[in-house]
Amino acid sequence: MKRTFLLFILTACVYGNLAAQVSWYDRYLECINDSSLDYSRQVIEQWERAEPESADVYAAWFNYYLKMSMDEVIQITSVPPQDGQQALEMEGSEGESAYMYSKQVYNDSLIAIAFEKIDKAISLYPNRLDLPFGKIHMLFTLEDYEKAMPAIHQVIERSHLNGNQWTWTLGKPVEDGKEAFKSSMQDYFRRFYDAELENEAMQITEWMLQYYPDDVVFRSNKASLLAISGNTDEALPLFLSIHDDNPDDYIVTSNIAFIYKQKEDKENALKYYRILSECGDEEMEELARKAISELTE
Repeated sequence: MKRTFLLFILTACVYGNLAAQVSWYDRYLECINDSSLDYSRQVIEQWERAEPESADVYAAWFNYYLKMSMDEVIQITSVPPQDGQQALEMEGSEGESAYMYSKQVYNDSLIAIAFEKIDKAISLYPNRLDLPFGKIHMLFTLEDYEKAMPAIHQVIERSHLNGNQWTWTLGKPVEDGKEAFKSSMQDYFRRFYDAELENEAMQITEWMLQYYPDDVVFRSNKASLLAISGNTDEALPLFLSIHDDNPDDYIVTSNIAFIYKQKEDKENALKYYRILSECGDEEMEELARKAISELTE
């Protein structure tokens, strides 16, 4: 069966002559989507001989072995695909539905080699942000959340050590490295939360707050997780402190008002719903007006 190729590309760090590096990188890009894995391997092997310590070479091998490991199988189940993937729906003799669609599968041995390559690259070039991000992306694809957690933690620890002075393709500095790093950590938080892995989402939040205690986004994450778990006594002061620092965050204001309403603290609930009723967001203002009407009946 025809292999499905990886869509994202890990890139490189500058070593030796920049023009030569770009030339090898360009050759690699030209062959990466070629149907011949043999040709890709030839290019990478030549590149490796020319620049054996290049981060690009490690990243290229990572992608190569990922591609080698990937294949598709056809499966028939009683459950339709959950990701919007197209499927052929069939009806059985007793009227029951069945769904036929393709599924990506991976060869464990080849995946292991791919991770060996990227782990080596990360150890040699710890400030290359694209390398761990590529690894974490693949771990999420495999739904290997147990291994994704230490990989994420490693990046957070490195951000503290390097002051978010990250590099990316061809060793170019990441513009606003701190924001790029934080944005990705928030994305990982959201992916764990969407997968209903609240403990992992909270752990990322705690790791981030260890080094970025004033970060409003991760303070809000923590407060929200606490509130969702029913721990409103701990969540409320966190939301209030965030509101003091960022009074225009109407989501935080809404959460404060709702918690006070739950606690039957009518005075404070009305206080924050009245603030919310003037936030400038039509939907939130309407929500606030309805809550005020209920509380003042």
